[in-house]
Amino acid sequence: PIMASRPRIVQVPGNGGGGDIRNCNFYGWAERAFKQRGYTVKLPEGGMPDPLRARRAIWVPHIINEMCEQDVASSVIVGHSSGACAALRVAESSKVKGIVLVAAYDDPLGDANEAASGYFDEPFDWSAIRNNCDFVIQFAGAQDQFLPIDVQRRVAQSLNLTSCLSASEASPENAFVYFELPRGDHFFSPPFDDLVESVDGCLGYL
Repeated sequence: PIMASRPRIVQVPGNGGGGDIRNCNFYGWAERAFKQRGYTVKLPEGGMPDPLRARRAIWVPHIINEMCEQDVASSVIVGHSSGACAALRVAESSKVKGIVLVAAYDDPLGDANEAASGYFDEPFDWSAIRNNCDFVIQFAGAQDQFLPIDVQRRVAQSLNLTSCLSASEASPENAFVYFELPRGDHFFSPPFDDLVESVDGCLGYL
C-alpha cells in the first residue's frame, strides 16, 4: 500500500499527562517509530484537557473531534492506561480503524478518582466495541504495579481476543490479539517494538 493510505495513529496517554507528553512513557518513541513507517501521528499537543482526572465527558469528545479530527473510522487509537479506557468508550459508539489497549482495565479498582472519571458508570458494550473495530490489540504487563493481571485478562476475555506470543502473529486474519508480557510493568519506558509491529501486522503491512 502507498504510504499516504496509512491510517492516522492517535496516541492517548494515561492521566497525569499534562504538557508535552513526548518525554513520558513510550509516547515520544512510538511517535517517531510510527512516523518512520509512514504513518501520520497525532499526539495531544500541550497535553490532554483535564489531564489529572481524565474525565470521560471531556476526553471522549476531545479524542473524536480534535485528535481524530472527526474521522474516527480511519484512525487507530493507541490508548495507554486511562487512555485505553477512553479508547474503549470511543469504539463503543464509533467505527474505528483499530484500537490498541496498553495496560487496560474495566474497573475503578477502588480508586475514587477512577470512579469519578465516568468510564465505569455503566458496563462496557464489548460486542459493540469489537464489531466497530477492524482490529483490537491489547498489551498487558504481568508485573503491572497499578493493574492486577486478572483485570487485564478479563478485558481480553470480554473482547474475545486471541492470546499470542509474538507480534509477528498479528495479521488481518488474526487481528483481535492479546499479548501478555510476563515481566511487563505499566509500559513506562521504550522501546516498544511489539506495538508498531503488531499494528503493521493487523493492517497487512508486514
